[in-house]
Amino acid sequence: MSVRKCAAMAMLAGSGIAVLALFGAVGASRASAQVRPYTPPQAAAPGADWTERIEEILPPGVESRAEATARVVAYKPDPVKYPVPRTSWDGKPDFSGVYWPDATIAPPPVPLESLYRPEAREYREGGGAARGLFDWRGIDTPNYHCWPPSPVNGSMGGTVQLVSAPGYLLLLNEGGSYFRIIPIVGEDGRQPGASRKPSFQGSSVGHWEGDTLVVEVTNFNGKPWLGGAQPPNRLPQTSSDALRIVERWSRPDAQIFEYRVVVEDPKMLAAPWTGPADRRGIMPYDTVQESLCFLDPELDARHWEFLAAEAAKKKGASVR
Repeated sequence: MSVRKCAAMAMLAGSGIAVLALFGAVGASRASAQVRPYTPPQAAAPGADWTERIEEILPPGVESRAEATARVVAYKPDPVKYPVPRTSWDGKPDFSGVYWPDATIAPPPVPLESLYRPEAREYREGGGAARGLFDWRGIDTPNYHCWPPSPVNGSMGGTVQLVSAPGYLLLLNEGGSYFRIIPIVGEDGRQPGASRKPSFQGSSVGHWEGDTLVVEVTNFNGKPWLGGAQPPNRLPQTSSDALRIVERWSRPDAQIFEYRVVVEDPKMLAAPWTGPADRRGIMPYDTVQESLCFLDPELDARHWEFLAAEAAKKKGASVR
């Protein structure tokens, strides 16, 4: 086989293109390659459960998200068998690791929706700070426009990497490549620098209460949705610039970390809201992968065309 042919195959493999090639020697200088044709899966029927569809096409032995979530929920921490790793500089729990999936182990005492102020309804119906950006009554959501995940969930998406460092906890999101830098106030009273410009993920300051890292997050820009909309019954769960979140990070053993949150937003909510108790399992990886979020002009245009067509259908149906 020629060097040129070897190089071509190497380029295809390195670019992520799946190729099945069978090389048979014919004489001393000839080789042939066969590429197996690929038939894309059929489109799912309207309203189909894509979680089940994905599970159908997973290779044998590969754990689905539903299976992984059930495993993490059922897991019983064992700090004797899996001792909590600790940092060399202060002996506190070391959160370093890659984690997936997110799993709720205890629901919130009351639904977030039940605490929204009636006077905030008009603002929420307009989509909050997303007014004019997209129509929440269709299929549009903030993540279609590369907004970070909800701060109620620690601004954590799918797979995340935590890095414990002297005076800091770093959070790296695989999805969208978002990150958080959480300064930790030490016993010397060192305070983090001046607040930055208000942002989607706010400004964080952490301190230790025993082996639990307590993080106060403020300085939000008022744009994040705390939870998505479920038209027509639930409006967007918008926030304001008065949003304040207190997080509690803990490490029951070396296999998981747990996350709890209390949310305050006096402009939107009538009382503080205690969120669910969430947990993530550690993965056998060293680092998250690159997963970018950007708007493709062509796809975005098609998206808006779809929304317009859906709106026209609904309008035509109502006229009849």
